[in-house]
Amino acid sequence: MRRKIRRVIMFVILITLTLTNIAYAQPTTRQNSPYGPKVEDLKGKENIIQNLEQIKKIRSNLTIINISGNSSDEQLKNTDKDLENFIQQLNIVRRNLENHKNTYKDSFPDIFFSEQISFVADSYIISIRLQQNLIRAFESNNAEAKKLFYSNYLIPVYYYLTLGDQMVAYIDTYFVLS
Repeated sequence: MRRKIRRVIMFVILITLTLTNIAYAQPTTRQNSPYGPKVEDLKGKENIIQNLEQIKKIRSNLTIINISGNSSDEQLKNTDKDLENFIQQLNIVRRNLENHKNTYKDSFPDIFFSEQISFVADSYIISIRLQQNLIRAFESNNAEAKKLFYSNYLIPVYYYLTLGDQMVAYIDTYFVLS
């Protein structure tokens, strides 16, 4: 009996090693097909892409914001001014996108893609407003704000900043413009 079991085990091992055509489940995708939704027939493609690039440029400048618990009132006011400048720039992009939507109101792809990019701008604006809220908490000597990394002020700042970043990555990765 033991001998038969050994032979069966050896037979199974030998069969699995010698068979080269083991069937695996493989997805049937074509290399030329896009991952996500294809946005076709954009009437103002250059304008929309230019607005997206402007948002990316503004976002790259958002990394220089320096807010700390030790900041003087003058530093906080300068940072608040910088943040307000970023908001103004993002509002210009939002207005451009709204004008684009009004200009091409008969084009679903233009409206759809404009709204996607507006969502990114809105996320960054909310994050910046929350940073301004933190600055105001510092100016009023709020003890909770002084903890900074352990405070409740930074969680929503990072949430909305990351939300905008994820949306940009989603657009860059999954949207195919033609």
